[in-house]
Amino acid sequence: MRMLSLAVFAVLALTIGAYEESGMTILIGVVSALAAGASLPRWRLSTFLTMLSELFVAETVIFGLADIVALLGYWPKAYEEYQLPTYLPLATAIFVLAIFAVSHLGLVRRMMSIADPFFAARTPISIRPWPLPRMIARQDVYARVNVWFLILINQFQVAIGLRFNFFQRDFGNAIQVADEAHRAAFWFQLLSVFVPLAFVAILSGLVEFFVASNFVLQWRRWMTASFTSRWLLHSMHYKLALAANNADNPDQRISQDVGGFINGAGPGINSGNAGIYNYTIQLISSATNLVSFSIILWGISNALDAPIFGIKIPGFLFWVATLYAAAATGITHLIGRSLSRLYFRQQAVEANFRFDLARIREYSEQIALLKGEDREIARAGTVFEDVFHTIQRIIRVRTWLIAFNQFYGQISVIIPYVVVAPFYFLKIVDFGRFSQSADAFGAVNGSMNFFVDRYIGLADFSAAIRRLTSFEDAFDAARAQEQREPRIKAAPADSPILSLPDVDLALPDGRKLAHVGDLALVPQESTLVVGPSGVGKSTLFRAISGIWPFGSGEIQQPAYAKLMLLPQRPYLPIGALRDALAYPAAASSFSDQELCDALVKVGLPAFQDRLDDHDNWQMRLSGGEQQRLAVARALLARPDWLFLDEATASLDEQSEADLYRAIAKSLPNATLVSIGHRSTLNAFHKRRIAFKPQAGGAPATVEGVA
Repeated sequence: MRMLSLAVFAVLALTIGAYEESGMTILIGVVSALAAGASLPRWRLSTFLTMLSELFVAETVIFGLADIVALLGYWPKAYEEYQLPTYLPLATAIFVLAIFAVSHLGLVRRMMSIADPFFAARTPISIRPWPLPRMIARQDVYARVNVWFLILINQFQVAIGLRFNFFQRDFGNAIQVADEAHRAAFWFQLLSVFVPLAFVAILSGLVEFFVASNFVLQWRRWMTASFTSRWLLHSMHYKLALAANNADNPDQRISQDVGGFINGAGPGINSGNAGIYNYTIQLISSATNLVSFSIILWGISNALDAPIFGIKIPGFLFWVATLYAAAATGITHLIGRSLSRLYFRQQAVEANFRFDLARIREYSEQIALLKGEDREIARAGTVFEDVFHTIQRIIRVRTWLIAFNQFYGQISVIIPYVVVAPFYFLKIVDFGRFSQSADAFGAVNGSMNFFVDRYIGLADFSAAIRRLTSFEDAFDAARAQEQREPRIKAAPADSPILSLPDVDLALPDGRKLAHVGDLALVPQESTLVVGPSGVGKSTLFRAISGIWPFGSGEIQQPAYAKLMLLPQRPYLPIGALRDALAYPAAASSFSDQELCDALVKVGLPAFQDRLDDHDNWQMRLSGGEQQRLAVARALLARPDWLFLDEATASLDEQSEADLYRAIAKSLPNATLVSIGHRSTLNAFHKRRIAFKPQAGGAPATVEGVA
C-alpha cells in the first residue's frame, strides 16, 4: 500500500513539475519514485523499520500534495504565512531511502531481530493513558501508535526550534538600536513570540517524556517476560547449562541488557539514555533538525553573497559545519573504536564477580565450617583483577575521548561566530542575522554530532546487542543440539508400563555413559536403583523426566500419568513457607489444613504456625529439613510415579524409614522408584536394579537383581 501510494504521488509530482517547470517538484517526484522502489514488498524490511517507513511515506504524500497545491496557486491567501517549506516532502522521501539503506547494515539487522517481536506481537496489553481510564489494546497497535506519536512530537519540537531561530534574529535586531520603535519590537518579540513558544516547548517536552517513559517501560516489561519465558520454558535454562556454548550469566542479560538495549537503563550501563529508542526515534528527530536548519544555514550563506578567498561557495556555512562535524566523528571513532569490545568484556567479568560473591552467600555455612574465608578472599581478589584491568583499559580510552570531546565542545561554541564575524564587521549582515546564523550553525553541527555525543553510549549499546543476540543464538544452538540425532526421545504410550527399550545414556560431549538395554518399570512395583556414583543413575532419572536428550533410544511414558522427581538437594524459593511447600503449584491450590497435614506427616510439625513467614528457606533449613519439605510437596502433588534421587540421603535411617512409610500410606497408588545406597531401603522396594561399571571405561550396564 505504501509503495503504491508513493508511486502514484511520484507520477503526479513529475507530471505537474514538468508542466509548471518546477525543478524542485520534479526532484521530489524522482526521489519519491526511488523511495517507492525501496518500499517494494520484496525487500522485506523489519517490522520496526516498516513502521518508520510507513510514517514517512504518509508524510511525503501529504507534504508533497500541499506543495503541489501551493505550486498551482490554490493555497489559501489567508494562510499563506503557514505554507509548508518546499523541502519537506523531499526530506521525508530521503528518510524512506535512508531507512532502506541502513536496513542492510549488520548492526541494524541484529538490533531489529531483537526489537521486532515486540512490534509484531498481537497479544492484548493493559494500558492507562492518563487521564483516561485503564483499557485493553492490541500490542502491535499500541506500539505503532506510540512510535508514530513520538516521531511526530519530535518533528513538532524541531518546528518550534526553527521558530525560535527566527525569533533570535528578530529579537537581536530589536535590541540593536535604542529607540521607541525597537523598544516596541523588543516587547512584542518577548511577550507575543517567546513566551507562547517557550510554554509550548515545555509542554511538548513534558508530554514526550511521559509518553516515551511509559512506552519504554511497557517495552522493557514485554521483552523481559519474553526472554525469561524462553529461558525457563521447556527446561531451556537447564539445556543451556549443559550446552558446550553456554551463554554466561543469563540473569544479567535479562535484568540488565534488556534495559540497556531499549533505553540504556540499568546498573553498570555506561550509555546513560542511549538505547534503541535514542538511536532510532531521537536520531530521526536529529536528522529532521539537520535538514531544517541546513536550509536556513544555506539561505543565510547565500544571502551573505561574499567570496571566500576569491571564490563564491554556495552554502559555505553549511559546508563548514559538515566538514567540522565529519572530522570530529572520524577522530572520535579513531580514539574509541575499542570501547564496544571492552564494554562487552566488562559486563562479563562484572557478572562473574557478582556470581562468585553470590556463591559465597549461598554456601556461607559450608565455608564457615571449613574455615575457608581466607581462600575465598584470595579468590575474590583474583576474580576482581579481571574487573580491575578491564575497567582500567576503559578509563584510558574514555580519558582520551573526554579530552577530545571537551576540547571540541569548547571550540564549537565560538566557531560560528568566528566564521560569520567578518561579515558582521563588514556590515554585510545585521546583528539579528548574525545571531541567527550562529544558532543555525550550532543546530546543524549538533545534529551532525549525534554519534559523537553518544559514542560512549553507542559502544555500550553495541555490546548489549551482542549479548542479547548471543543469548538468542544460545537458545537456537541448544534447540539444535536437542534435535540432533541420535538422541533420547520421551513419548507417551497407551501401556501403563514405563518402558525403556534399548536406551543408551551419553554425556553432552558424546561419550557413552551407560547402556540401559530393555528396561520396564511396572506400576505399583516399587523399584530401587543402585550402583556406584557416576555410572548414570541420576542421568537415567533425568532422561525419564524428559530433560536429558543425550544418548539414543525412546522412553515410552504412560499416557496421562503424572511423574515427579525429587533430587537430593531440593529447590526452595525465597518467600513465604507456604509457597516453598506448595512449589511448583500455587499456595492457593491447597488449604491451610492440607499444608499443615503434609508438614506433620513428614516430621515437621513445628512449622505449622510459620506458613506465612518469609525467609530464605534454603539457608534457614537444615539438609534433612529441606528433604522432608520436598517429600511434603510430593504428598500434596500426589503423582502417579515418584522418583527419589537420593532424596532422603541427609536423614538418619530411622527418619528415612518414617518418610518412606508416610509416602506409602499417603500415596498408596503411586509407583515409587528410588536411587539409594543404604541397604535399609530394600525393605521399602519390591524390585532392585543395579548399574554395573565396565572395565576400560566402557559404558555401564543395567541388570535386574533378585
